[in-house]
Amino acid sequence: MNPSKAAALASMLCFLSPSSLRAEVPRLPAGQGAVIFAAPTGTAPVYPSDADLIDTVTPAVVSVFPARIVEGADAENPLDQFFNRDRSAPKGGGGDGGSRENERVQGVGSGVVISADGWIVTNSHVIHLQNGKQADAISVEFADRRRYDAEIVGDDPLTDLALLKIKATGLPFLRLADSDSVRVGDPVYAVGNPFKIGITATKGMVSAVRRANLDLTTRGGYESYIQTDAAINPGNSGGVLADRHGRLAGINTAIWGAAGRFNVGIGFAIPSNLVRNVVTQLAERGQVERGFFGWQIEEPLRKDIEAAGLVSMAGAKLGQVMEGGPAAAAGLKAGDIVLEASGGKVFTRGDLRFLASMIRPGESLPLSYQRAGQKLTATLTAGRNDPQAVPAGSTFRLDSLPGIDFRKGRKGLVVEQIGKKEKAKTGLAVGMEIVEINGKPVADAIAAGVALVEGVNQVKARTGADEQTLAIRLPLNAERE
Repeated sequence: MNPSKAAALASMLCFLSPSSLRAEVPRLPAGQGAVIFAAPTGTAPVYPSDADLIDTVTPAVVSVFPARIVEGADAENPLDQFFNRDRSAPKGGGGDGGSRENERVQGVGSGVVISADGWIVTNSHVIHLQNGKQADAISVEFADRRRYDAEIVGDDPLTDLALLKIKATGLPFLRLADSDSVRVGDPVYAVGNPFKIGITATKGMVSAVRRANLDLTTRGGYESYIQTDAAINPGNSGGVLADRHGRLAGINTAIWGAAGRFNVGIGFAIPSNLVRNVVTQLAERGQVERGFFGWQIEEPLRKDIEAAGLVSMAGAKLGQVMEGGPAAAAGLKAGDIVLEASGGKVFTRGDLRFLASMIRPGESLPLSYQRAGQKLTATLTAGRNDPQAVPAGSTFRLDSLPGIDFRKGRKGLVVEQIGKKEKAKTGLAVGMEIVEINGKPVADAIAAGVALVEGVNQVKARTGADEQTLAIRLPLNAERE
């Protein structure tokens, strides 16, 4: 090859070599790396710990142990120690450390002390046994292992709250926050006894407020939950959801998820303002009394919103207004869309049910509503439930049995109209009169709403002279922890 051509080819190959196409790698001058990546000097910023807050909250949280009394030979069965007794539960009967060998602990939940003299709030479902009956005995244990017998003062399944009392003074306790001021994004702390391992604290934030229509309580209950992603699990029921000031913002009561799955980041707490309302009544009278308004509340459809002259789907529709009831006396009519009640916004039917449930007989419920393009106001005076306020021909629905219209019969609730799907699921038919649910007579809608429970219900229905018992299952949408 011609020497000049060979030199030219060598020069071309050198120009096209990979090394000539590679970008130049950045380098620091010698000694500069040690300067740039040097260890920090001086005082580092101090970020506040949550430890002081948890130290304030934890002493007021208790584990709650519901038990049933076993008498006779069963109490002496030596196999109890292996199969029936919960060894994580306190064996003493009270502060004196006594023994009760005839008790069988059925589970464990949590509770919170709300006064120095021993008033304790927990969930209603915590103090009930697996068979659905209220526990025969309750004991509580503090984080420092002090144990006390507790008396059930009152129980309100419709809000899933219960009030206990122990004989003690000078106890650590939590003050109740104003849950109406709780905002999405606020930090919160869940403290309770998950999985029976002992008092445990977790941290999260408020994910949502005013969660309703979830059917987490007894069917027909009242809901307006604080939703949180603070980790709560089985055993946290009745425990604390504390705000950043160490006050009681809510009572943890349920988690969302399929059976066997926990910690999915969706938990629910009963807001402290509802807790305050319920426990005050339980402490004073042993039961909760709610006002009667004589209306049927529904979720509005698009046509209802348009007829009222509104754009947003927010609000609760009055499906029916009972003659002679407080709502009718205040001028309300079927089709009205309620937008505010008792100073609170109404976004769903659940909001209105919840706000109205806080009003006692004789108290006033101010509200605003929309009718045919006009915004109006009214003030209702709550009455006591009066079956005579429901005309014989009026129909109504139960929250737990959607798709079925009932009217009041001679001894119970008569099926006036029922959809095909509901008929197939329940076995009910037009003309049937429900007279008992789970062994309880049901003369009106309120009695039926209280009698219905989650799971299978035994419903006694009559058609003429024929009587039959139906098994009607109410499905669960969420788990209690």
